[in-house]
Amino acid sequence: MIAKEKIEEIRDKSDIVSVISEYVPLKKRGRNFLGPCPFHSEKDPSFTVSPEKQIFHCFGCNEGGNVFSFLMKIENINFIQAAIELGAKFGVDLPEIKSTGPSKDETDKLYQVMSLAAQFYRENLSQPAREYLNKRGITDETIKTFSLGFAPAGWDNLFKYLVSRGVSPSVAAKSGLVLPRDQQEGYYDRFRERIIIPILDQRGRTIAFGGRGMGSEEPKYLNSPDTPIYSKGKNLFGLSLSKASLKEKGNALLVEGYFDLITPYQAGITNIVASLGTALTPEQCKLLVRHCSSVTLAFDTDTAGGIATERSIKLLRDNHLTVKVITFDKVKDPDEAIRKQGVAAFASPVSYLEFRLKRVLAKHDLSDIESKAAAIKGVTEILATEKDKYIRKEYAKLAASLLKVDINELLQGQFYARQGFSRESRQVRKPAAKIVEAEKNLLLLSLQNKELLAEVKSVLSAADFTQSETSALAKIVFENDSEQPAHYLLENLTDEKLKGFVSQLLMNEPEALVGRKNEILQDCVATVKGHQSSGKIAQLKQKIAEAEKQEDFGQVTELLNQLKSEIS
Repeated sequence: MIAKEKIEEIRDKSDIVSVISEYVPLKKRGRNFLGPCPFHSEKDPSFTVSPEKQIFHCFGCNEGGNVFSFLMKIENINFIQAAIELGAKFGVDLPEIKSTGPSKDETDKLYQVMSLAAQFYRENLSQPAREYLNKRGITDETIKTFSLGFAPAGWDNLFKYLVSRGVSPSVAAKSGLVLPRDQQEGYYDRFRERIIIPILDQRGRTIAFGGRGMGSEEPKYLNSPDTPIYSKGKNLFGLSLSKASLKEKGNALLVEGYFDLITPYQAGITNIVASLGTALTPEQCKLLVRHCSSVTLAFDTDTAGGIATERSIKLLRDNHLTVKVITFDKVKDPDEAIRKQGVAAFASPVSYLEFRLKRVLAKHDLSDIESKAAAIKGVTEILATEKDKYIRKEYAKLAASLLKVDINELLQGQFYARQGFSRESRQVRKPAAKIVEAEKNLLLLSLQNKELLAEVKSVLSAADFTQSETSALAKIVFENDSEQPAHYLLENLTDEKLKGFVSQLLMNEPEALVGRKNEILQDCVATVKGHQSSGKIAQLKQKIAEAEKQEDFGQVTELLNQLKSEIS
């Protein structure tokens, strides 16, 4: 662990604006800095950085925090790693530290193992393996670009190579590249007689490998398991090579397989990443959001590819990315599309809505009345998911022409579908603005320093906060004993929604609060207690009415006394 004093020193010496500027173009706007959010797609910049408070907050997606939490999120690293990087950047010496996760020493050893393994596979790229790649249209230059290699035949060639270079068997096993033998001593290589594709992280470090058989062996593809330095659901293949192109074009071509990426990249499509053979994850979507604002999906043309495309569309749109889809004709995947049709196969992506509409229509026999009715229902439900009225209307025209029905049928249908989607939200009642403001201000004051927190706690408990967000945050704030409550929560809260709420409170601190903290604290406490009293009075009146109906006059008298006491 890192000493609290060292963390505070790093925080005090760090400049959040200079750190974030390495990832986001910031422009000064008054006392703050503004830029496009690296965590979601937005038309108008709402990502705000306060040099005075050393925090950031996006008013679009509610992400927020301080310099530690920004670096943790943008680089997908833990707190200890973020502290080490910031300490090195701003001149704070840190003693040898221990972490609850993999230690720096352990991760360094694993990165070294991966580097040695990549070198071993490159050196063993045999002539038959090179010829296999060349037959697939992969040039020697591309082989070099992607550091493609080969795992030779034999059970423990890599293991012996690693051990000869000082790697312990236990560390080799942790890398996932070798496995312990069953019922006997020793280890054997995971990859044997396969083309090897290194997987790199954003910084260009080798973290895993994929292995492709050259014949009919099963499985056709074999992949590294998750390790302390690799999680397939949190990485994207090719990102280290393509991230500059993604930012330049604002778009990512997302494919599924290794060669679905390598072949188009060789043909000049450099804004391309792959999902590492797994279903697209929310973490991968957030990686994309940092580098681009739109994604074009180019998955396999089989049934599984269609299902994966549908699922990915929802995930990407949930992360505020614009989505288009490439539908290939007479080829099975992007690799084959490039080899048979060239880059022209990628030239005409369609809107995600057009893809989904045509996919629904293809499932139904439009000459059958009942089947056509089901198709119309499916189309209206899809149209209802689109918020933009103009876009909905234009795609309703397209669907109406394909279905050969009047457009008004679809517009009316999607209207009722949207009513169903929004019914629940319409039933939510807004709380009174005054009590919400009072509870927020009390939390904001509590986050300022330990003394103000103690003063609030002396007159209120967490149970006195009535709103869902303020109540949840109050429980955590009131249990906190840090000298700097706000930064403690920004660095330690695991609930991202609450962390965003904290940064929003800090960023939106009213001017009136400055210099009048004690006065406003008393006013807000009075508002909260008054709200409680109003609630109790309303409850007592209801109970009195119920007791009168029951003719329980003893209960009525007792409740009236309670009501008199509450009012006075």
